[in-house]
Amino acid sequence: MHLELPAADISVSGIGVLIDAAALGAKPSGEVGVCRIDSPDLGGRVEAYVSIMRIRRLGERRLVGLRFESISDDELELIREYKRKCRETPAAS
Repeated sequence: MHLELPAADISVSGIGVLIDAAALGAKPSGEVGVCRIDSPDLGGRVEAYVSIMRIRRLGERRLVGLRFESISDDELELIREYKRKCRETPAAS
């Protein structure tokens, strides 16, 4: 499966965007698998094992958030550096 998510929704704990649960199968729970993040904004590839962090209902839809379970220190540093750059760059007006 290939999903395109905004880099802004990535943090050192996981992926903050909520994904439609149907994209992960009938009853998503627990371990999901390997998540590979390719973004020129990050300055490198991040690959981590993820699990379901939360499931929320929005009307009839179920949305899930993902948490990193296994990620290297180097990949965490890529995310930290990206977040630092975001904080230092003033928002466009």
